[in-house]
Amino acid sequence: MILGRLLEDATTNVLKIGIDGTNERHKAIANNIANVDTPKYQRASVEFEEQLKRAINHSGLIGRRTHPAHFIIGGPEEINMVRPRVDIDHLTRFRADKNNINIDQEMADLAENTQKNVQFTEMLTRRYSSIKQVISEAGRA
Repeated sequence: MILGRLLEDATTNVLKIGIDGTNERHKAIANNIANVDTPKYQRASVEFEEQLKRAINHSGLIGRRTHPAHFIIGGPEEINMVRPRVDIDHLTRFRADKNNINIDQEMADLAENTQKNVQFTEMLTRRYSSIKQVISEAGRA
């Protein structure tokens, strides 16, 4: 019970969502790069940071749930509702064949996304190491 609370707190969930979001973005970028020469291919992008920021900074109304089927309104539970969203860019025209992949931009996005994924993963690893250390120390007392 206590271990479940330690492993499922808001901070841990934010880090897990960060890892999931950057993994989904990595798949979208890899698919964009693979289709750089495909005529009419439309670029995909993944968004989750704004949803996460809104859920974290939600300081407005927090709904009280009296039944599990009720919608979650605000509070730490709203963080668990964040899901990476895939958007397809139908508006940008980059080439005559209607493919809108800019390989230089994709490579830059890939590098930035990789760095974010590494940061989320390192923070989650440190968090789990801290929990493990606390449990180990408690066993000696």
